[in-house]
Amino acid sequence: MVPTPPPLPPESIYTSCYCEENIYLLCQNFLQNPSVNSLWEIFVMFISNTDKTVALWHQKAAHLPHSPVIWDYHVILILRLRRNAATTITEYSAKRSWAYDLDTSLDLPCTWEEYLGFTFPEDLVPAYQSRFRLIHGELYIQNFASDRSHMLRRVENVAEFASNTADAEDFVYSSPPPPYPPIHGPSAAERGTTNNLMERYVAMLDDSEDLYGCVRDRSGISRFFEGGDVD
Repeated sequence: MVPTPPPLPPESIYTSCYCEENIYLLCQNFLQNPSVNSLWEIFVMFISNTDKTVALWHQKAAHLPHSPVIWDYHVILILRLRRNAATTITEYSAKRSWAYDLDTSLDLPCTWEEYLGFTFPEDLVPAYQSRFRLIHGELYIQNFASDRSHMLRRVENVAEFASNTADAEDFVYSSPPPPYPPIHGPSAAERGTTNNLMERYVAMLDDSEDLYGCVRDRSGISRFFEGGDVD
């Protein structure tokens, strides 16, 4: 019998517009749960493109039910059944990969095949096509770092925020940050890295640094999960 994917942990923390941190915490939870980690491979997936204009359907933020949302980037988690957790190839092939997108209006989790098909139509113009950076969960937890500076916006006149600083320049968050401190993974902290979000994860360069995963197009990422690749 094929194992059922775990539900979203009841204590999950969600902060709107901080998908990379939401998924970091979910990944951390799953890695620390033996009942999950023993049965499932855990991957983190960054979704973006060169122009940071990717179209995703079935997002809660959509203004209309059948309209896409154009994100600069998005982050989800994928569980893939470990080969030794299924007794037959048939079991391994059936519903072996599941997508956890905390901003989707589809099921949570959703089978990877359904998520890919409904979220990323194949006939998009190139400007809105997604590329996918896939990282092993353990490596993401160790190496990710963000100081949240990408969410800061300059305010030229801050009188509306503080009446005594009307002539000053200031920065405000475009969306309220999470209540906990910025995340610096253990290995990133050891290297003194405080922010690598955009350079190492959102940038869709065909690099070969295993610490930060590999980049694939839609057909490549589909083959990865359908063909049982392990790289």
